[in-house]
Amino acid sequence: MKRRRSAVGRRIRSSISVLVLVALVVFFWAWSSGSALPQDSPGGWPRMRGFVDRLSVTELVNPGFVVGYSEWHGVPRWVAYRADPPPNHRLQRRPARFEPDMRTWRCRLGWWCVRHESYRNSGFDRGHMAPNFLIGTRYGPEAQRATFLLSNVAPQRPSLNQGSWQRLEAVEADRFAPNARVLWVVTGPVFDEHPPRFSPEWIAVPKAFFRIFWAEDEEGRLRVLAFLMPQETPPQADLRAYLTTVRAIEEATGIDFFPDLPQREQDRLETAVPDPDAWGLTEEWARAPGRYRAE
Repeated sequence: MKRRRSAVGRRIRSSISVLVLVALVVFFWAWSSGSALPQDSPGGWPRMRGFVDRLSVTELVNPGFVVGYSEWHGVPRWVAYRADPPPNHRLQRRPARFEPDMRTWRCRLGWWCVRHESYRNSGFDRGHMAPNFLIGTRYGPEAQRATFLLSNVAPQRPSLNQGSWQRLEAVEADRFAPNARVLWVVTGPVFDEHPPRFSPEWIAVPKAFFRIFWAEDEEGRLRVLAFLMPQETPPQADLRAYLTTVRAIEEATGIDFFPDLPQREQDRLETAVPDPDAWGLTEEWARAPGRYRAE
């Protein structure tokens, strides 16, 4: 009985401590001006719909990509970048470690700052949201190093991270990007209302991940293709089986995408039936093997 009370007490103290952190984040967010987001965006930068969600997200501008980092979850809620620049940079050697992002309020305040060791023995990979390969080859070494900040990382099962998620990144870099005049990618995790957590840094575990492709043709016409992949997605799955609508992702995440577009255009894009053929996502590409032999 004492052990049970002790465990309950620790959970209560941990919850209170996180609430204190969020309160401090709210105060400093209101006090500071925050990051100035670039003007170029996919129809406006993603916005959290809930008031508390908005307050708990810190916007971080990196070379080549932007992060909406959740201080509450300890992972990004969304990451956005342009994938269409040609790959003019040589990919650098992969860093040995992921680094804490000292711009997050968790790290500024010294509470629950997510570090490389926070994932140790968790059973999860440190899953990139903005991918190392595409960002490094499009935006250079400084941008590639930024993808190894832990503000760009979320817990992914190895079979997903090294399997179908990596395969979708390969389609993005090798199929979608070369054929687009403008190609934006918005990606991130999907959480349950009360997600499981691990490590002393209280990192929340997503139940799924989304990836939205937003393209513009020569005439300025817009089209989207959206994917939603649960953590349990098989490594060699047909990628087309995980197509969905942007509206479904909005409902699952509480994020408003393309908020600067006229409402009629938002409705058209967000409810469009996925058309993989229009994007060149043929069976060959949708079933192409990955770089790793994930089981």
